[in-house]
Amino acid sequence: MLQKTALGLSLIFLFVACETGYKGDLPSSNSSSNSSTEVNSSFADEHTFEYKEPSLEPQVFEGGYLSDGLDISKIRQSQHGNMLRLVFDSKGASDNVSSNKVGSYSFIYYPDKYLITATIGGYRHFSASLPTFSTNSVVEKMYMDEYLDDSGYKFHIKLREDAKVKVFDLENPARIVVDIVL
Repeated sequence: MLQKTALGLSLIFLFVACETGYKGDLPSSNSSSNSSTEVNSSFADEHTFEYKEPSLEPQVFEGGYLSDGLDISKIRQSQHGNMLRLVFDSKGASDNVSSNKVGSYSFIYYPDKYLITATIGGYRHFSASLPTFSTNSVVEKMYMDEYLDDSGYKFHIKLREDAKVKVFDLENPARIVVDIVL
């Protein structure tokens, strides 16, 4: 009985050693460098290492305040070195006076698509003209999209390449600022 147990344990040890890649004694440190290279190249041949691209997760920028009756009255753009700034000015739609606070907003940057999708709420009007961009601008174009709420708008900012994006709002006068940096 003891012999069968010892034989069984020996077989299990041999099986486990083979499955884990154990091939006997490794060369000692005083062995020639050639045999050490053989062990390393053998390991490299048996195991392939694959590089995986980091995921390009969307970045979400949200803010603003619940409101109604606002107007995006003007879109300004300015270039500062490798940064493009877009400023969306908010006004009260009924009196055309600058608002103190912006309506709610959500800007989502999809780096894999070079696309910023914006949804703004509390705006009954979008009287601003969409800007055009030069061929050397990081922004290719800006275009409106259908939005099913009567107090909001949806638009897209298509970039020419991947960039760093930051969106924030300022008060008195109210404006939404989009910084795009190469």
